Amino acid sequence: MTMRTRTANPFAPRLPLAAALALALLATSCASEPEAPEPVAAAVERGSAQSEELLIEDAWMPEPANPEVGVVYLAVTNTAATADAVTGVRTSASPDADLCNTETTDSGAGMMRVVDEIPVPAGGTTTFVDGGYHVMVNDIPEPLEVGDTVTVTLTFASGSEADVEVPVQEMTGPAPDHSGHDDHDAHH
Repeated sequence: MTMRTRTANPFAPRLPLAAALALALLATSCASEPEAPEPVAAAVERGSAQSEELLIEDAWMPEPANPEVGVVYLAVTNTAATADAVTGVRTSASPDADLCNTETTDSGAGMMRVVDEIPVPAGGTTTFVDGGYHVMVNDIPEPLEVGDTVTVTLTFASGSEADVEVPVQEMTGPAPDHSGHDDHDAHH
């Protein structure tokens, strides 16, 4: 006598269960409230100020790697019909601050030098960035940390003066490469 065995379909008993589950999920997803989107991280607050036709924006200081030396980045927009220039800087973090520019030498190395002024074209913006114009804060007596604020006072050739509250913030990621910026009249 030969016995025949019947092979059962392993999906047969589960198919009605899977269909019922899918139907239940569909019904609850249609009846439920839409999920709220994940909160977006708050925009990083940076300092700004205005003096006459000069607008200072996006001012910040990366937390100094060397506690005695810091750098300030910002943008100065001149809405006037005549050019102006930043001619001086003071800070609450140290009495020793300089206007500086990083230039590329003939060998391709970057070399920082103190400058007497930083031009701000009429109707244009000069941006203080890593590898270009910036404010160096030297001989900082008390270490600065993320969350601190430094008052930076910029003086201009036109006689204007602007105080801007500059937050000390984390330096996140690599510094941007600004070597491709060749338009020195409108953007630095």
